[in-house]
Amino acid sequence: MVCAGVVGAAPAASQDGYGGVSLSGVYASETSLEDTEELDGSAMVARGYAGVRIDPDGDTTRIQLSGTYFGYFQRKDRWSNALEAEQMLRMGRDVTFSLEGSAASNVLTLEGRSTDQAGVVARLWVEPGDHRIMLGAGTRRRWYDVDAARSWAPFVEVEYRYRLGSWHSMEFEGRREWIDSDVNRLDYSRLALSVFYTRPLNRDTRLRMGLTHRRWSWEERFTLAGDRRRERLWLPQVRLTHEAGRDLDLELDARRVVRRSNDDRFDRVGTRLAATVRKTF
Repeated sequence: MVCAGVVGAAPAASQDGYGGVSLSGVYASETSLEDTEELDGSAMVARGYAGVRIDPDGDTTRIQLSGTYFGYFQRKDRWSNALEAEQMLRMGRDVTFSLEGSAASNVLTLEGRSTDQAGVVARLWVEPGDHRIMLGAGTRRRWYDVDAARSWAPFVEVEYRYRLGSWHSMEFEGRREWIDSDVNRLDYSRLALSVFYTRPLNRDTRLRMGLTHRRWSWEERFTLAGDRRRERLWLPQVRLTHEAGRDLDLELDARRVVRRSNDDRFDRVGTRLAATVRKTF
């Protein structure tokens, strides 16, 4: 909806099509298959996407369609598809504003295994020199298979990156989100904080290491003692990416997932390993 007016106003704008495919093999330890979005189960994951950028060197309009198939070994397979439309406006030499609308089907969320959603997010990017700061805010409308429930899911986010060199950077991310559903047991508020360090090992290979911490409290889920459930997740991770050829990447990703709750029944510790081959066009 954002894109239509821009295209109509600038019919002679240049266009840049793009796309890609990827295939991943994912292992998730069996002890952690329940109650966490980070350990969704061992699977083969195939993804494809295609898009177009209009006026890629100016106030860029981007439209992208993607589809992902999860072939699980121990649970029912699922498809997830998404459509995104984004408008970027350059407001100065170092300042960019973007507005993105999206819709997705059958996505995995903390509160539900099969969720359809539509959302909008606005972001402001400021990039003086080697620094990049992003401030964002948005909301999502979610529809769940369970009890035909619906929710609003607003969020705010911030990101800071310091560029040390080519593919060499430090990044900090923070995000606060809320779920407000017509079925109270789905409601929660969550804070997520992350730090990442990326550096090149050689011309074609780079290493990314990081730590994510998430903590949340459920509005209508309680411990056996009657206290409101509060949970946290620690996620150390390391990723190795190698450019094997023109537009071809190989990637190894390892994560240790530690989930703790004030209700011991929901404690989880597990490992997630993924190997991915990715081709872009």
